[in-house]
This record gives sequence, structure tokens and C-alpha cells, in this order.
Amino acid sequence: MSISILRDGAAYSNLNPNLVLLSENGCGRATAYTDANKIITLQDKTHVAWLDSIAEGFRVRARTLDRSMDQWSPTYTVGEAYDNHGGPALTVDSQGYLHIVYYPHLHPFRYRRSVRPNDASEWENEIEVGERCTYPMMVCGPDDTLYLTGRQSRGSEPWYVNLYIKPPNVPWQEPITVFQDDEGGYVCFQQQLAWGQDYRTLHMTLCIFDENRSYTIGYLRSPDSGKTWERADGTPVSLPATRETVTLIDTEHKDLSSGSTAVDTEGTPHILYCTCPFYSLPSEAWIIWLDKSGKWCRRSLAAELSKGWEGWSPGPSSALHIAPDGRIFGVLSLLNLDTLSENNWGHKSSEIIGLQAPDIDGKFSVELLSKPDESVPHWFPNLERPTGHNHVDHPGVIYTAGVAGEGCDDILSNGVYWTQMRSQS
Repeated sequence: MSISILRDGAAYSNLNPNLVLLSENGCGRATAYTDANKIITLQDKTHVAWLDSIAEGFRVRARTLDRSMDQWSPTYTVGEAYDNHGGPALTVDSQGYLHIVYYPHLHPFRYRRSVRPNDASEWENEIEVGERCTYPMMVCGPDDTLYLTGRQSRGSEPWYVNLYIKPPNVPWQEPITVFQDDEGGYVCFQQQLAWGQDYRTLHMTLCIFDENRSYTIGYLRSPDSGKTWERADGTPVSLPATRETVTLIDTEHKDLSSGSTAVDTEGTPHILYCTCPFYSLPSEAWIIWLDKSGKWCRRSLAAELSKGWEGWSPGPSSALHIAPDGRIFGVLSLLNLDTLSENNWGHKSSEIIGLQAPDIDGKFSVELLSKPDESVPHWFPNLERPTGHNHVDHPGVIYTAGVAGEGCDDILSNGVYWTQMRSQS
């Protein structure tokens, strides 16, 4: 079934009609951030987690789609969060148990495991992990070891990206500091992990920012499940790595954002990133990957976005997934350049699109995933991807429909939507 919707005089006949409103209590960053996976499909169930705000404070929520019955569960409360930065990250182990981390903004992570496999309705007791943490990202290894990354803030001292490891049935180990900023003061590391096909190689991207320098996308990999780390060319890196020792994936552009990573069946990392629309307009989006000789190749998405989306520019959030058969899926938020102002954070023109191609050399189709509304921003898309023992064919997407708010503590009533990217013939 095809739906046509008019916005700014343009008809979008390829709008995905499979939109589900999960919540009307989403906070200003209900589905942020792209590095924290929030969707797990296992067997005949899809579990989705996000962050609500209610009068009593911030709550991590979950719902489950029973695909055999095409029916959604009630809303489950996983736990509290400190503020709108405390949203969840999900993964799943070989037994089907769900694992989730959430809560902090400069506080310890809170970790829980589901009481039953493939069931998000009840969770074991909370365990605190780390200190002064933000931005969780978690994956599960082949032996069910958990790998959790996050930023550790240290006041005026240099800030860290730490790796926390939990083998099965034992407590979380002391953190490994993978990255350290070379100056004190505020920095923003939104790091993402992705497994290689050998399930020993961890690929990490870092969105590095501080108040005195622009955004930069850095890359590292570990060939032995986090024990040692190296640059893209295989050069060993002493820990903690720094801005000077990581591989910078783009030295031609400034103010880069996102940095979502996906790995193909040959173990090649692909990274989707864009110029930050708050500093460089119009912004651009690229996918960069390593060829067999170890050189970076880069593909612009401008050609796909120029057809049907003239006058629109990539927003601050994007994510990437490569399916087992090689198909590439991406999500972007787009902003209408004709309506932008000096402050474009949570701009009301923002819409969500999905991208899909048969492989990195193929033509990308563009699918509108949000329902256009000129008065409501649709942003913070979060794309389903494999973080553990889940296999993703056609990924699901959740996003926030509503305003950013004035600060981290605002209680808002934003929509949280789920949809699934459609198969392209």
C-alpha cells in the first residue's frame, strides 16, 4: 500500500505506513543516542527500549512486539534515569537473555539482565558500573562476555572512554581506559562498537569534541576482544589512545558528527558520518570504508539526497547497518534549509529517512520513515543492528517526535515511534 503526503508542495508516495506510537511521554532525547542500540529482534519477538519523562522523573521503558500475533505488549518500566541523557543500550546473549544499561549523566551506569530469555517484562536487580559515566554502548561476545563503553568525566582533568568487561557469571571487571583527551575540560565522546565477522575484532568509532576544537571522527580496532588496540593500518596503539594516535577518518572536513559503524561479511568496517549542520550549512553525508589495500574509500550520499529532497540537509544523527546478504541500510535526519535559523537543535523541520542499497556500489533508495508535520521535529533516529546474538535482516527504527526542551531535566510529552524499513525489490 502506498501513501502520498504533501509537505512544502512535494508528494511523498514512498512513505512507510507501518508507524507505531510506542509512547506519548518521551523526553527530549527519548531515542538518543545512535551509538546505543535500543532494538533487539530475536526469534518471533522485537524488544524496544527508550526514555520517558513523567512528573516523577525519567523512566526507562520497554515494549515487545510479538510478531507471530502482530501485537505489542503493555509498557514495562525497567528503571529510573538521572536526566534526559540516561537512555538505554540493549544487547542479547546466546541464551536469549536481554542485557540493558542506562541511568547516568555523570553517574554510574545501571545494568540489569532480563529474568527470562527473550522477555522484557521483568528484570533482575540493578548493578552499578563505573563512576561519572555517560553515553553507554554495549555488545555481547560469542561466549556471552559483555563489553560496555562509556565516557568518564573527570572535572578539569582529561576525560576518558572506558571499556568495562563482564564475563558470564562473574562481576564487572575494572575498566580499561581506551581513549583519553589530551586536554582538560568538557569533551563529548559518543563511541560505538561493532563486531567483525570473526567475533574477536571490535571496531570503535569516536565522535570527539571539545569546546575549543571542532568535531572529529576517530577510529580504532581491537583484534583480540579489547585486550590490545590498533589503528586502521594495523599499527599498535598504546592505551590510552589520544586524538593524535587514533585514525582520523576524514581530514578534509571539519565539524563531523555521528560516526555509526557497520561491518560487512568480509570484516570491512563502514562508517556513516556527516558534517554537523549547526556549524556548516548545507551539511553533507558520506560512507567511508577500508578497501583491501587498507586505504579509505569514501562515497557521498549527495546524489541520492538531491532527488526529491532538494533544499534539505543531513541533521545531527545517523546510523548504519549491513545485513548478512550485503544490503546496506542507513537512517538520517534531514533539515529544511529554507526554514533554519541560528539554533537548529531539535529544529521543527526535521524528518527521518531510510536509505537502502544492495551493496556499497549500488544505488541507494530513499524512504521517508516519519510522518511529515511542519510543527513537530522528528529526530534522534535509532537503527536496529546486531550487538550480540541477534541477526538483523530488515532493521527496525525508533525516533523521537517532539521538542528538545530547555535543559536536561525538562519533563516533556514527546511521541516515540517505531517502524521497520521495507524490503526493496
